[in-house]
Amino acid sequence: MSRFELADLDLETIIALTGMPVQKDVVDPTNPLEMAKKVSVTFRPLPKGYKNEAIVEFRRRLEERFRHFGVEVIPWDRATEVVSNGFVSKVLRTRKVKHSIRAVIDVERPYSILRKLMSGLAEKIYSYLRSPEMSVTEILKTSGWADDFTVRYLQDPYNTQIITLMPLDPEFVDSNTTYDRKIQIGLQNLIKTMSEIVIGVSKNRFSIINMNLSDSTFSIEELDDFILNSLIPKIYAPIKPPVLKRFEKGEYDPTGSPYVQQLVELGKQLKDTELFPTGAKFSDKIERLSHRDIVEKIFEGRTGVSYGFIAVVESPRYEGPREITQSEWESLSEINGLNSNWVREDKNGRWYVKTIIGGEVVYQQVPDIWIVTSRSGCDKTNLDPKSDVIRIGLIKGKLYLQTPKGVDLQRRDIRPSFDTYVILAQALSTALYAPELIKDGMPIAHFHGYPDPSWFKKNEYFIGAKNPSMPCGTIEAAVLNYSSIYNLANKNGRPGNLNLLCIVEPDHGVNILGINKEYLVKRLIEGAREKRISLGGKYLEHLRREGQNLS
Repeated sequence: MSRFELADLDLETIIALTGMPVQKDVVDPTNPLEMAKKVSVTFRPLPKGYKNEAIVEFRRRLEERFRHFGVEVIPWDRATEVVSNGFVSKVLRTRKVKHSIRAVIDVERPYSILRKLMSGLAEKIYSYLRSPEMSVTEILKTSGWADDFTVRYLQDPYNTQIITLMPLDPEFVDSNTTYDRKIQIGLQNLIKTMSEIVIGVSKNRFSIINMNLSDSTFSIEELDDFILNSLIPKIYAPIKPPVLKRFEKGEYDPTGSPYVQQLVELGKQLKDTELFPTGAKFSDKIERLSHRDIVEKIFEGRTGVSYGFIAVVESPRYEGPREITQSEWESLSEINGLNSNWVREDKNGRWYVKTIIGGEVVYQQVPDIWIVTSRSGCDKTNLDPKSDVIRIGLIKGKLYLQTPKGVDLQRRDIRPSFDTYVILAQALSTALYAPELIKDGMPIAHFHGYPDPSWFKKNEYFIGAKNPSMPCGTIEAAVLNYSSIYNLANKNGRPGNLNLLCIVEPDHGVNILGINKEYLVKRLIEGAREKRISLGGKYLEHLRREGQNLS
């Protein structure tokens, strides 16, 4: 793909500047057909006597359209192999899905009385042998032998997602059902099937739920668009939290930061919008200890999910000139591992980047970025600065994580947001392409809903509604957020009168960036009061029809 399709920089450079992990094979995140070529799936055979005709037909069409779009569909007997890594596995010659398979499509399987008794015994054995050092695979060896969960048959639960087809819950698709209730239903289905994705199916409609907590529903006629723009991206880029070992860790004093105070006030002032319900502690909803341990290990100690994040980007930090001339650029040094056509270093170690905005070349310094943000899983509307607010830094492509003084990172609930890469991409892109919006700091609100297009006023923009439905916090989602801000600047020039920018993430929610806390709070309160902003997907199709309002 052309390096200019998403922004003025190539994808590898964007990824490096924003501190994301190096990718072996970069794929255009706006093109699901490219993603499809990298995806391999398998269908677990149906249980004997399975009689749900709507699901059987949906499953058949899903397999057919996967093949049509270039997804590699591998038969179950070739996608699995006998793995004799335990006594029970040796006796039963259990077949497990190879780690190269990206997803297994299965159906909901009810438990028999015998299976329940066996599972109870397995759980007692696990509770006796349980150890904090046990890996997911070791937990499954100890407790999963009695289960018929698909996760039991995976060689690599970190790499292979489980997609379960089950009957569509009428309450979930009822327009009178509240968003909170829909998400409660969705979480229950994810937990009871131990799946990353659950698709509810009826003869004429279907729904999808994953840990993004969306409430998206579709007609059967929309199946192709759903597979291409929603399901394939979710399989290609699974939800994965940022790994702690990628951060240089430290502490900070929250009482000495005005940005922390702004963040706490932002949360309190947004409470009445009801856009940030209390997070769901899914670990409390999982009955079996072994299953709780599996989920928490996969999500690196996180014990719950929340309905968004709030953050305040500190004023970007520069040392030396913010912009330089072409002749000064030509005298700068190359940086090992970075494309010298786009990024170079001065004698003081500061990085400069060549940007092209509206046809104009600007050589500008890459600032140090610091953000204060709510930790993963906390109540965004009642933040305790001593334990709920973490500080994340991005300096020359390296990540920093600071926790409040005295807070132990060993606490399982002190973790950066799933959306950390997205937040950093937004902050850096704004500093480069819309500096007036961020020069005095910038508040960000992310929630799992959408505004009506009519809500936007002059100098307020939205973009991204037609993007593929990338899961939260993925590198692909971060790149799309970065490019959205670039596209705004490239179309309108570096805007000096931008008050608000809404980046739409289909099947997920929105990121709303404001010029200051007061303006952002005022507009969100107005939108909620006028019912022109709501949780769930009520207004997503309205935004998709308009696409964007950049001009």
